[in-house]
Amino acid sequence: MTEVEIGFGDGEHLIRRASEHPERTFIGIEKKSSRAAVVATTIERKHLDNILILQSCAHEAFRDLLPSCSISRIYALFPDPWPKRKHVMYRIFSSEYLRLMNNRLQHGGEALIVTDSEQYYHWILKQTPGTGFVVEHDTIPPLYNTRFERKWVDRNQHSFFRIRLEKTRHIEMSDSSSIAS
Repeated sequence: MTEVEIGFGDGEHLIRRASEHPERTFIGIEKKSSRAAVVATTIERKHLDNILILQSCAHEAFRDLLPSCSISRIYALFPDPWPKRKHVMYRIFSSEYLRLMNNRLQHGGEALIVTDSEQYYHWILKQTPGTGFVVEHDTIPPLYNTRFERKWVDRNQHSFFRIRLEKTRHIEMSDSSSIAS
């Protein structure tokens, strides 16, 4: 089983999952090199040999490095919602990206997205039709104890928006040429 965390930040969730499940492979994708370096050092110090860190844009990593049907679970906890109208193009969970995620997930695999932004939550839900997922969504209390979750709890936000996507139909990609196997 391979699990991927997109934008792992300080790596708390990624490291916790890898420690709890040494039989699984974990891939952490983080665009910021400083965060990737700090988490890589922590992983080395804890002797966790089941985590691979990719310092990359998530879209490029999924497109170029991860093969079709190779992932069992994807996490994105508190991704940047890019709230300004002029920044919407930078949001990660467009319908195009969701179709790419679908292609990389195994049948029955799932993606879990948790956000503090109700606006982003609704935007993501509008992106899901035609992406091969059954969608479940709800609000949840703090569950993940990540830096961003704690930040919002400190600011008195005690419920978050969760989207769970389960792959039920495979989406073929015309450019599904990955370099990893």
